[in-house]
Amino acid sequence: MATCYFDLDGTLVRHTASFEEMFVAARESLGIPDRDGLHDSYVTAFLDYFSACNDEPYRAAMSDICAEFDLPTDGETFADARIEAELERTELVSGAHELLTDLETDHTLGVLTNGVGRVQREKLRRHGLSEYFDAEIISCEVGVNKPDAEIFELARRELPDDAHAFVADDLERDVLPAQAVGFTGIWISETDDPRADASVESLSSVRPVLA
Repeated sequence: MATCYFDLDGTLVRHTASFEEMFVAARESLGIPDRDGLHDSYVTAFLDYFSACNDEPYRAAMSDICAEFDLPTDGETFADARIEAELERTELVSGAHELLTDLETDHTLGVLTNGVGRVQREKLRRHGLSEYFDAEIISCEVGVNKPDAEIFELARRELPDDAHAFVADDLERDVLPAQAVGFTGIWISETDDPRADASVESLSSVRPVLA
């Protein structure tokens, strides 16, 4: 039996709106007026906290802009609205359940994702994916983001096996770093790249590669 890890965002679920649209939806749901530079300040703060693997980058960034712009809400409330706006704007990628149901018969499965624990786990729960995975490696919980080799090594230690594969939609951040530490990299893309161990156009084409 081999172990197969999956990326989450863009691979098993996809966003149906831009991050700026999610921010606007959250702001409007709380009746917060727009301010020049508000979204840009949030993005800068969020990325700083996220890169540092802060366990609550949404709340930390929202608290910063609430103070900077004297907004009529608090960071926790604004963050929760932003997270809910994101959760409401995700959808399951076609073929995800069918592939995972098939693979769990002869593979150990894990999810390896950059993100915040409570947000990524809620995506898994809402889309009925949690039951498939024996390990959930989430960057803000383990203190390291992809493409750092350490997160892939951690994933391998979490589910020891003779062979590991990683299925993802991002070549540079996901597939190539995984390959560099010995995973078989499976890139979901409409284009080919000889650097990937395998390129497939959809989840339905992953099974033959693993076979």
